Amino acid sequence: MKLFVENHTQGLAHCPICTHTVPAEIDLRGKYPRVTSGQKCPRCRSALDVAAVVQIPEAA
Repeated sequence: MKLFVENHTQGLAHCPICTHTVPAEIDLRGKYPRVTSGQKCPRCRSALDVAAVVQIPEAA
């Protein structure tokens, strides 16, 4: 069964290499948000595929 992306937004992710919080594109599919694959950290140029999502902007 193929998963479809329900929502695609900008957010913040924690880079595992440089340990900074950097902006990233986030896919919201299912229960858990994930960083869109293929992105690189703007600071250290490492892959953000395994980065933890820190913040997703939502309206109050």
